[in-house]
Amino acid sequence: MGKTNKQQKKAAALKEKGQKSSVQKINSTTIQKKKNKGKRNNAFKTIDKISEQDKIQNKNTKHFVRSCNTNANNASLHVINTDNTKQLQAINNKSRKKKVRKGKIRLDQVNNKDDDTVKKIQNVKKITEKKVKHKKGNTATPIDRAKLVNKNSMKTKKNSKINIERLKQMLATKEKDEVKPKKIKEILPLRERMMMKLKASRFRYLNETLYNNSSTQSKKYFKEDPDAFKAYHDGYKQQVEQWPLNPLDVMIESIKNMPNDRVIADFGCGEALLAASVPQKVHSFDLISVNERVRACDMAHTPLLTSSTHVVVFCLSLMGTNLGDYILEANRVLKKDGILKIAEIESRFDQIDDFIKILNDYGFINTWKDLSQNLFYFLDFKKVKDITTNRNKLPEITLKSCIYKKR
Repeated sequence: MGKTNKQQKKAAALKEKGQKSSVQKINSTTIQKKKNKGKRNNAFKTIDKISEQDKIQNKNTKHFVRSCNTNANNASLHVINTDNTKQLQAINNKSRKKKVRKGKIRLDQVNNKDDDTVKKIQNVKKITEKKVKHKKGNTATPIDRAKLVNKNSMKTKKNSKINIERLKQMLATKEKDEVKPKKIKEILPLRERMMMKLKASRFRYLNETLYNNSSTQSKKYFKEDPDAFKAYHDGYKQQVEQWPLNPLDVMIESIKNMPNDRVIADFGCGEALLAASVPQKVHSFDLISVNERVRACDMAHTPLLTSSTHVVVFCLSLMGTNLGDYILEANRVLKKDGILKIAEIESRFDQIDDFIKILNDYGFINTWKDLSQNLFYFLDFKKVKDITTNRNKLPEITLKSCIYKKR
């Protein structure tokens, strides 16, 4: 029995040492685990399980010891129990060591990760401290921002003022443009307004007749009704006021730049404004003579001599079904290298290049063209050969009719 008590004491002492060492190790690890609770939970759970198992085993061993003290007569059973407890202790110690090793490995992994996170946090703190110091050093930054805001607001105000002024200018120009028709409507009585509408409608009708008849038919028509020719030109004047550009002004400027000894023939002259505006000698022809400067004739058969002029002008006067006769007459009266000047409404041409090619057959070569102007085309041709024979083989010249809109 003495030996058994000694053995029991030694076993108890070994247990206490093992427990103390395990508790010390657990305490040392728990201090490190508190830094990162979320990541170390798994390691703590394994150690807690070990401690619970130790408690259960201690209870079992105490129960065995008590049973041995009370049943002293059963020595053989006591020896067996002690042997069993030793085996159980050895097995438990081995399992404990394995679990503790696994826990240490896991804790080391967690600690390495924690060291990285701690370093990152320290770097962030350093950066924030530097920013705070920089802000404390630069006390004038909020004032500068306020100044910048004020400057930007001033700029926006200036831009808004400029925009308002531009809008005012635009409105003023629009009002000026709209003043004329409004004044006419307000000042003119109803009867005169009705007369203006009648004149405009009559102008459109006469314009269509000129486009759809030959020059001989139109001359006959205006001879029988001279007032119709006057009505046509009154309507034409009214139409010119609405155009952005008067093509006759372009013709006048180009002829003024020519030498004064040049002779000009104006086919379809109207009131002969070209002759009144240039220093050169000008022959003015139209179907009806409106004033002293105009000679009434069919423009397909003028009284001019052959090769007697330097320039022939058709300013919005290529009207009729026999346009080829007009161009042949221009070829006849022009000198060699003479100039044929044409100004026409752009909507009358399907393809301007086709028109230029046809005039090549009539003895003219295109030397200049301006197609950039709004509403009108300007063309200059040079006479390179006389067309006296084989007139029947020449291609027909056709242009679309210009129909003016109702206003």
